[in-house]
Amino acid sequence: MSRASTDREAETAILLRMAASRAALLAANCTPPSVPAVHGRTRSPAVDVIASLADAPRVTLLVALCVGAIVLGPRRTIGIASRSGITAFLGGTVRKVILRSV
Repeated sequence: MSRASTDREAETAILLRMAASRAALLAANCTPPSVPAVHGRTRSPAVDVIASLADAPRVTLLVALCVGAIVLGPRRTIGIASRSGITAFLGGTVRKVILRSV
């Protein structure tokens, strides 16, 4: 019997701690932050460049080709880009043919 009572006491202690943590979490989430909001530019220029490149895939492609030409050399970059372009074209064409036939 004493083991059952210690188990119940331990369970009660755990449940009380869980209730206290839940109450603290709810209180922390409900109160507004005491830090004033910063208006204006909060991101670095590098983040803006990355975001703009993600919005313009053709510009990203051109930048990738330029960087590839600088790093790998123009001849190797053209070979890699042409293989990738042909593969993408064939994949897109096959996908369109399959979608039309279904």
